[in-house]
Amino acid sequence: MAALGLWALIGGWYIAIAPANTAGADNIGIVLSTFGICLFLADRLAFYWLKLDCWVIFFKIWVWGLFFIIWGLIEWLQAFSAKYMSVFIAHWLTIALIVIATGVLVNRRRQQSEEQKPPSLFQIK
Repeated sequence: MAALGLWALIGGWYIAIAPANTAGADNIGIVLSTFGICLFLADRLAFYWLKLDCWVIFFKIWVWGLFFIIWGLIEWLQAFSAKYMSVFIAHWLTIALIVIATGVLVNRRRQQSEEQKPPSLFQIK
């Protein structure tokens, strides 16, 4: 639910700044990749704050987010137009930064939680 709310918020903001002439497969690429990053971000932040691992069918939600991001990139590349190169670069640079930043946050949280675990019986010397 958080990902859908985030997607609605970002989608409304994105429509205001996207060029008026983008339509078709490049627009589908924007929609799919934005939904994917919202899934990814919502899942990773849930893990960071609440230590929750959420699964849907066979994969964790963040993996589904990556699938949608890749699908959006493929759709956008099929209809790529050099006319919208700046939008393409800004969009994908933002997505890459979000993935990297949340990855770093989650890894830090995971390392902190591993350091705070009491030793098991097999680790006591």
